[in-house]
Amino acid sequence: MRYKYIFWDFNGTIIDDVNNALGCVNDLLERKNRSPITLKEYYNYVQTPIVGFYHHILPPEEIDFDEISRDYHRDYNKRINETRLAHGALELLRDLHSQGVHQYIITSNHTEETELLTRRFGISDFLDGVSGADDTLAGSKTERATRLFNELNIHRNDALFVGDTLHDLETANALGIDCVLVEYGHQGKKLLREHNAFTVASLDEVRSIIFDTRTVDYHTHSTCSDGTMTPTELVQHAKKQGLSAVALTDHDSVDGIAEALKCAETEGIELVPGIEFSAAEKTETHIIGLFIDPQNETLLATIQKLKDSRRRRMEDVCSKLRALGMDITHREALEIAGGSFVGRAHIAKLMVEKGYCETIRQCFDKYIGLNKPAYSEKNELTATEAVRAIKAAGGLAFLAHLNQTGYDLCQLEEMLTALKEAGLTGIEGYYPEYTPQQIAQYRALAMKLDLAFEGGSDFHGKMKPHIEIGVGSGDLKIPYFVHTHLKELCKRD
Repeated sequence: MRYKYIFWDFNGTIIDDVNNALGCVNDLLERKNRSPITLKEYYNYVQTPIVGFYHHILPPEEIDFDEISRDYHRDYNKRINETRLAHGALELLRDLHSQGVHQYIITSNHTEETELLTRRFGISDFLDGVSGADDTLAGSKTERATRLFNELNIHRNDALFVGDTLHDLETANALGIDCVLVEYGHQGKKLLREHNAFTVASLDEVRSIIFDTRTVDYHTHSTCSDGTMTPTELVQHAKKQGLSAVALTDHDSVDGIAEALKCAETEGIELVPGIEFSAAEKTETHIIGLFIDPQNETLLATIQKLKDSRRRRMEDVCSKLRALGMDITHREALEIAGGSFVGRAHIAKLMVEKGYCETIRQCFDKYIGLNKPAYSEKNELTATEAVRAIKAAGGLAFLAHLNQTGYDLCQLEEMLTALKEAGLTGIEGYYPEYTPQQIAQYRALAMKLDLAFEGGSDFHGKMKPHIEIGVGSGDLKIPYFVHTHLKELCKRD
């Protein structure tokens, strides 16, 4: 069992009450001599806090929300027979309870009203608690969810939020936990998908996700860039570590993909063809491409341009190190790399071997990292060009390790907004270096800009001995449904 805690939205998720809600709204409109709205209009208007919904259907002078809320709940109870448990809800909650999973309802509804309905539908015994509002105004539930999450002292990998609205996704992002939205609820499939949320059609699919322990890794490197495993060894290692899908994302290279694909077919693991472009920007900017066509002419031309530039840049790094009194040459770094690709990690390894630094991280922090004395600026490929090359190759493009840019949230938003116009799909939402606060902030930013997210370990083998494929520094677990979601995005593109 992957998840130990499930946070459930109630209305539209556990109970199917959309027709009841629509009926209550139209009862209100009828009393005010106004035309009823359709289900499509209802889906488009629903928001949290719910008072915003009524601004779509009534003029401001007719909105007395206390009165509307009171009347709505009166009408809702009159129509209660139109409300039923969502298909499969009873069985799923019961089965999760029997497996020892802790289940909580996080709802904008009044607590007592929700508890009454859980008893009515025979599911109260399967729940550990209900966190509802103290009133009937259907306000935000993020603060209450955060308070409960912190009180329970839950690790983010152990929890899943299941809801039906973008506010549920917003709440999950605030907690930094995975989220699945059902399409039969109060906002519907069209709106949810427009915001790149992960959606499912039924609770049967939710069940499959909860009981699915498969994991994926979308960020790894082989000897075709600065990793220490060959593509074959990397795929075999991924299989051994229990991964179900892995992406090979070598720096500015697709040389290892054919070999990795061949091995993946033999090993019975999904291989996602990928690449990680190093972009010439004001800050450390890497763009990951997934599901690319490695034979695309535009992509290959871009890579060749970068290979020529990379050699010049790495030679410049070595020259600057020699000027600082270190006997470091590109030829020696090439020997360590064991091929035609030399990256800063190879130069760092040489520096450690010669005793100039104790660790590879120290090499970056003191000498060859961004804005350090031996750093050499990238000057060939912008982030926008990287995104366009990936899109030309039929792939999905993501901004990698946002924390390494050094940008604050406003600067990141500006960058992501510009890259989205070029075709950026999303961000790297799972990464070993992210703090819980960064996870929440980055996912909230992705939601604000309607961006998807993927993630990975940034595995380099012995080059980064503290990072293991699939788990990063130990607690990185990317669920398989992320893979399902990205494959769906590929179809939509």
